[in-house]
Amino acid sequence: MGEARASVALFPVHFSRTFSLQRLGQYDPTAVMGRDGFWKAFFYRGEPGAVSIVREEGGLGVRAYGPFAEALLAEALTGLGQDDCYSSFATEDTGVWRLHRRLPGLRLLRVPWLYDVTCSAILQQRIRTVDAMRDWRRIAQRWGTAFSVGELELRAFPGAETLARVAPFELEALGIDAKRTRTLLKLAQESRFLPLKTEMSFAELRKHLVRIPGIGPWTTETVMGYGAGDVDAAIPGDLHLPHVVCYALAGEQPGTDERMLELLEPFRGHRFRIIRLLYASGLAVPRG
Repeated sequence: MGEARASVALFPVHFSRTFSLQRLGQYDPTAVMGRDGFWKAFFYRGEPGAVSIVREEGGLGVRAYGPFAEALLAEALTGLGQDDCYSSFATEDTGVWRLHRRLPGLRLLRVPWLYDVTCSAILQQRIRTVDAMRDWRRIAQRWGTAFSVGELELRAFPGAETLARVAPFELEALGIDAKRTRTLLKLAQESRFLPLKTEMSFAELRKHLVRIPGIGPWTTETVMGYGAGDVDAAIPGDLHLPHVVCYALAGEQPGTDERMLELLEPFRGHRFRIIRLLYASGLAVPRG
Protein backbone atom coordinates (compact mmCIF):
# COMPACT_ATOMS: atom_id res chain seq x y z
CA MET A 1 0.00 0.00 0.00
CA GLY A 2 1.38 3.40 -0.95
CA GLU A 3 1.67 6.29 1.46
CA ALA A 4 2.41 9.98 0.95
CA ARG A 5 2.58 12.80 3.44
CA ALA A 6 2.86 16.57 3.60
CA SER A 7 2.07 19.55 5.82
CA VAL A 8 -0.27 22.45 5.19
CA ALA A 9 -0.29 25.74 7.08
CA LEU A 10 -4.02 25.91 7.77
CA PHE A 11 -4.83 27.60 11.07
CA PRO A 12 -6.95 27.75 13.13
CA VAL A 13 -8.83 24.47 12.72
CA HIS A 14 -11.31 23.09 15.22
CA PHE A 15 -11.58 19.43 14.25
CA SER A 16 -15.03 18.67 15.60
CA ARG A 17 -16.63 21.79 14.09
CA THR A 18 -14.86 21.29 10.78
CA PHE A 19 -14.97 17.52 10.20
CA SER A 20 -17.77 16.11 12.35
CA LEU A 21 -20.27 16.21 9.49
CA GLN A 22 -17.83 14.36 7.23
CA ARG A 23 -18.90 11.19 8.99
CA LEU A 24 -22.49 10.03 9.19
CA GLY A 25 -22.86 9.41 12.89
CA GLN A 26 -20.47 8.15 15.54
CA TYR A 27 -20.79 4.57 14.26
CA ASP A 28 -19.84 5.44 10.69
CA PRO A 29 -17.34 2.69 9.74
CA THR A 30 -15.72 4.86 7.06
CA ALA A 31 -14.42 7.61 9.34
CA VAL A 32 -12.92 8.27 12.76
CA MET A 33 -12.96 11.61 14.54
CA GLY A 34 -10.54 12.60 17.28
CA ARG A 35 -9.89 15.83 19.12
CA ASP A 36 -6.84 16.51 16.96
CA GLY A 37 -7.34 14.27 13.96
CA PHE A 38 -9.70 12.95 11.32
CA TRP A 39 -9.34 9.72 9.31
CA LYS A 40 -11.48 8.80 6.32
CA ALA A 41 -11.48 5.73 4.04
CA PHE A 42 -13.13 5.90 0.61
CA PHE A 43 -12.74 4.78 -2.99
CA TYR A 44 -10.35 6.86 -5.07
CA ARG A 45 -9.90 6.19 -8.79
CA GLY A 46 -11.62 2.85 -8.36
CA GLU A 47 -9.43 1.64 -5.50
CA PRO A 48 -9.82 1.88 -1.71
CA GLY A 49 -7.69 4.53 -0.04
CA ALA A 50 -7.69 6.84 2.93
CA VAL A 51 -6.71 10.29 4.13
CA SER A 52 -5.63 11.28 7.62
CA ILE A 53 -5.53 14.90 8.78
CA VAL A 54 -3.95 15.58 12.15
CA ARG A 55 -2.95 18.67 14.04
CA GLU A 56 0.72 19.51 14.17
CA GLU A 57 2.70 22.59 15.11
CA GLY A 58 1.83 25.41 12.74
CA GLY A 59 -0.90 23.64 10.84
CA LEU A 60 -1.95 20.18 9.74
CA GLY A 61 -0.16 16.98 8.84
CA VAL A 62 -1.83 15.23 5.92
CA ARG A 63 -1.28 11.63 4.83
CA ALA A 64 -2.78 9.72 1.95
CA TYR A 65 -2.88 5.93 1.64
CA GLY A 66 -3.59 3.57 -1.22
CA PRO A 67 -2.43 2.75 -4.77
CA PHE A 68 -2.76 6.41 -5.82
CA ALA A 69 -1.42 7.96 -2.63
CA GLU A 70 0.58 10.74 -4.32
CA ALA A 71 -2.34 11.90 -6.46
CA LEU A 72 -4.74 11.64 -3.53
CA LEU A 73 -2.41 13.68 -1.34
CA ALA A 74 -2.16 16.39 -3.98
CA GLU A 75 -5.95 16.51 -4.24
CA ALA A 76 -6.39 16.66 -0.48
CA LEU A 77 -3.85 19.49 -0.18
CA THR A 78 -5.59 21.45 -2.93
CA GLY A 79 -8.89 21.13 -1.10
CA LEU A 80 -7.40 22.16 2.22
CA GLY A 81 -5.73 25.10 0.53
CA GLN A 82 -8.95 26.40 -1.02
CA ASP A 83 -9.75 29.83 0.41
CA ASP A 84 -12.79 29.50 2.65
CA CYS A 85 -12.81 33.25 3.43
CA TYR A 86 -12.35 32.49 7.12
CA SER A 87 -9.95 35.34 7.81
CA SER A 88 -11.80 37.84 5.63
CA PHE A 89 -15.27 37.17 7.04
CA ALA A 90 -16.82 40.30 8.52
CA THR A 91 -20.35 41.36 9.32
CA GLU A 92 -22.17 44.25 10.97
CA ASP A 93 -24.52 41.77 12.62
CA THR A 94 -23.10 41.75 16.14
CA GLY A 95 -24.81 38.51 17.10
CA VAL A 96 -23.36 36.59 14.16
CA TRP A 97 -19.95 38.21 14.66
CA ARG A 98 -19.91 37.17 18.33
CA LEU A 99 -20.83 33.64 17.26
CA HIS A 100 -17.97 33.57 14.76
CA ARG A 101 -15.56 34.72 17.47
CA ARG A 102 -16.99 32.30 20.07
CA LEU A 103 -16.71 29.29 17.72
CA PRO A 104 -13.24 29.68 16.18
CA GLY A 105 -11.72 27.21 13.74
CA LEU A 106 -14.86 26.21 11.83
CA ARG A 107 -13.41 25.75 8.34
CA LEU A 108 -15.34 25.05 5.13
CA LEU A 109 -13.19 22.75 3.03
CA ARG A 110 -13.33 20.90 -0.28
CA VAL A 111 -12.81 17.17 0.28
CA PRO A 112 -11.57 14.47 -2.12
CA TRP A 113 -14.45 12.13 -1.21
CA LEU A 114 -17.20 14.04 -3.06
CA TYR A 115 -18.81 10.77 -4.15
CA ASP A 116 -19.21 9.72 -0.52
CA VAL A 117 -20.68 13.11 0.44
CA THR A 118 -23.19 12.79 -2.40
CA CYS A 119 -24.20 9.23 -1.44
CA SER A 120 -24.57 10.39 2.15
CA ALA A 121 -26.79 13.31 1.10
CA ILE A 122 -28.99 11.02 -1.01
CA LEU A 123 -29.47 8.68 1.92
CA GLN A 124 -30.56 11.65 4.07
CA GLN A 125 -33.30 12.72 1.66
CA ARG A 126 -36.55 13.22 3.54
CA ILE A 127 -35.88 10.84 6.41
CA ARG A 128 -34.61 11.10 9.97
CA THR A 129 -30.86 11.50 10.24
CA VAL A 130 -30.62 8.51 12.55
CA ASP A 131 -32.23 6.33 9.86
CA ALA A 132 -29.81 7.63 7.23
CA MET A 133 -26.92 6.76 9.56
CA ARG A 134 -28.24 3.22 9.83
CA ASP A 135 -28.63 2.90 6.05
CA TRP A 136 -25.12 4.25 5.42
CA ARG A 137 -23.63 1.84 7.91
CA ARG A 138 -25.49 -1.17 6.52
CA ILE A 139 -24.40 -0.45 2.95
CA ALA A 140 -20.78 0.08 4.00
CA GLN A 141 -20.75 -3.16 5.98
CA ARG A 142 -22.47 -5.17 3.22
CA TRP A 143 -20.63 -3.96 0.11
CA GLY A 144 -17.78 -1.79 1.39
CA THR A 145 -14.10 -2.72 1.61
CA ALA A 146 -12.01 -3.02 4.78
CA PHE A 147 -9.05 -0.64 4.92
CA SER A 148 -6.48 -0.37 7.71
CA VAL A 149 -4.73 2.89 8.57
CA GLY A 150 -2.20 2.06 11.25
CA GLU A 151 -4.18 0.64 14.15
CA LEU A 152 -7.45 1.97 12.79
CA GLU A 153 -9.77 -0.44 11.02
CA LEU A 154 -11.92 1.50 8.59
CA ARG A 155 -14.29 0.46 5.83
CA ALA A 156 -14.54 2.31 2.52
CA PHE A 157 -18.11 2.91 1.33
CA PRO A 158 -18.62 0.93 -1.90
CA GLY A 159 -17.32 2.71 -4.96
CA ALA A 160 -19.35 3.42 -8.07
CA GLU A 161 -18.35 0.21 -9.87
CA THR A 162 -19.46 -1.95 -6.94
CA LEU A 163 -22.61 -0.07 -6.06
CA ALA A 164 -23.80 0.11 -9.67
CA ARG A 165 -23.94 -3.71 -9.73
CA VAL A 166 -26.17 -3.95 -6.65
CA ALA A 167 -29.76 -4.91 -7.48
CA PRO A 168 -32.45 -2.45 -6.31
CA PHE A 169 -34.24 -5.10 -4.27
CA GLU A 170 -31.05 -5.70 -2.26
CA LEU A 171 -30.96 -2.08 -1.11
CA GLU A 172 -34.68 -2.04 -0.47
CA ALA A 173 -34.25 -5.18 1.66
CA LEU A 174 -32.04 -3.08 3.96
CA GLY A 175 -34.92 -0.64 4.49
CA ILE A 176 -33.99 1.95 1.86
CA ASP A 177 -37.05 3.22 0.01
CA ALA A 178 -37.39 2.90 -3.75
CA LYS A 179 -36.79 6.61 -4.48
CA ARG A 180 -33.48 6.82 -2.61
CA THR A 181 -32.47 3.45 -4.04
CA ARG A 182 -33.03 4.65 -7.62
CA THR A 183 -31.12 7.88 -7.01
CA LEU A 184 -28.20 6.14 -5.32
CA LEU A 185 -27.86 3.59 -8.10
CA LYS A 186 -28.21 6.25 -10.80
CA LEU A 187 -25.39 8.24 -9.19
CA ALA A 188 -23.20 5.12 -9.09
CA GLN A 189 -23.94 4.31 -12.74
CA GLU A 190 -23.20 7.89 -13.86
CA SER A 191 -20.04 8.07 -11.74
CA ARG A 192 -18.49 5.08 -13.50
CA PHE A 193 -18.22 7.15 -16.66
CA LEU A 194 -18.17 10.72 -15.36
CA PRO A 195 -16.88 10.79 -11.78
CA LEU A 196 -17.27 13.71 -9.43
CA LYS A 197 -13.96 15.56 -9.56
CA THR A 198 -12.69 18.04 -7.03
CA GLU A 199 -11.20 20.19 -9.77
CA MET A 200 -14.70 20.94 -11.09
CA SER A 201 -15.75 24.55 -10.59
CA PHE A 202 -18.79 25.21 -8.44
CA ALA A 203 -20.86 25.84 -11.58
CA GLU A 204 -19.66 22.63 -13.25
CA LEU A 205 -20.34 20.55 -10.16
CA ARG A 206 -23.84 21.96 -9.74
CA LYS A 207 -24.61 21.29 -13.40
CA HIS A 208 -23.29 17.74 -13.08
CA LEU A 209 -25.32 16.96 -9.96
CA VAL A 210 -28.69 18.29 -11.14
CA ARG A 211 -28.43 16.15 -14.28
CA ILE A 212 -28.81 13.01 -12.16
CA PRO A 213 -32.47 11.98 -11.68
CA GLY A 214 -33.46 12.20 -8.04
CA ILE A 215 -30.90 14.88 -7.15
CA GLY A 216 -32.58 18.22 -6.62
CA PRO A 217 -31.65 21.56 -5.04
CA TRP A 218 -31.47 20.22 -1.46
CA THR A 219 -29.01 17.43 -2.29
CA THR A 220 -27.02 19.63 -4.67
CA GLU A 221 -26.52 22.46 -2.19
CA THR A 222 -25.76 20.02 0.61
CA VAL A 223 -22.94 18.55 -1.50
CA MET A 224 -21.75 22.02 -2.50
CA GLY A 225 -21.46 23.11 1.11
CA TYR A 226 -20.22 20.00 2.87
CA GLY A 227 -18.23 18.51 0.01
CA ALA A 228 -17.10 21.26 -2.34
CA GLY A 229 -16.48 23.91 0.29
CA ASP A 230 -18.82 26.48 -1.26
CA VAL A 231 -18.96 29.14 1.45
CA ASP A 232 -22.13 30.60 -0.06
CA ALA A 233 -24.20 27.42 -0.48
CA ALA A 234 -27.76 27.87 0.75
CA ILE A 235 -29.78 24.69 1.28
CA PRO A 236 -33.45 24.92 0.23
CA GLY A 237 -36.15 22.43 1.09
CA ASP A 238 -34.69 21.35 4.42
CA LEU A 239 -37.09 20.22 7.13
CA HIS A 240 -35.34 21.99 10.00
CA LEU A 241 -32.96 24.63 8.65
CA PRO A 242 -35.54 27.38 7.93
CA HIS A 243 -36.75 27.20 11.54
CA VAL A 244 -33.17 27.49 12.86
CA VAL A 245 -32.25 30.43 10.62
CA CYS A 246 -35.50 32.34 11.07
CA TYR A 247 -35.46 31.95 14.83
CA ALA A 248 -31.77 32.80 15.20
CA LEU A 249 -31.71 35.81 12.88
CA ALA A 250 -35.19 37.25 13.44
CA GLY A 251 -36.75 35.52 16.45
CA GLU A 252 -39.47 34.17 14.17
CA GLN A 253 -41.10 30.77 14.09
CA PRO A 254 -42.02 28.73 12.24
CA GLY A 255 -39.60 29.45 9.41
CA THR A 256 -40.01 29.13 5.67
CA ASP A 257 -37.54 28.77 2.81
CA GLU A 258 -38.49 32.16 1.42
CA ARG A 259 -37.97 33.95 4.73
CA MET A 260 -34.76 32.04 5.40
CA LEU A 261 -33.25 33.14 2.08
CA GLU A 262 -34.37 36.70 2.73
CA LEU A 263 -32.63 36.73 6.11
CA LEU A 264 -29.48 35.15 4.66
CA GLU A 265 -29.27 37.63 1.78
CA PRO A 266 -27.26 40.27 3.72
CA PHE A 267 -24.65 37.54 4.27
CA ARG A 268 -24.41 36.59 0.57
CA GLY A 269 -20.97 35.21 -0.10
CA HIS A 270 -20.97 33.58 3.35
CA ARG A 271 -24.43 32.03 3.64
CA PHE A 272 -23.18 28.50 4.25
CA ARG A 273 -20.82 29.81 6.93
CA ILE A 274 -23.82 31.34 8.69
CA ILE A 275 -25.70 28.04 8.45
CA ARG A 276 -22.78 26.11 9.89
CA LEU A 277 -22.26 28.63 12.69
CA LEU A 278 -25.91 28.40 13.70
CA TYR A 279 -25.80 24.61 13.76
CA ALA A 280 -22.49 24.63 15.67
CA SER A 281 -23.98 26.96 18.27
CA GLY A 282 -26.40 24.26 19.41
CA LEU A 283 -29.28 26.73 19.26
CA ALA A 284 -32.50 25.23 20.59
CA VAL A 285 -35.51 26.35 18.58
CA PRO A 286 -38.71 26.39 20.65
CA ARG A 287 -41.42 24.15 19.32
CA GLY A 288 -44.19 26.17 17.77
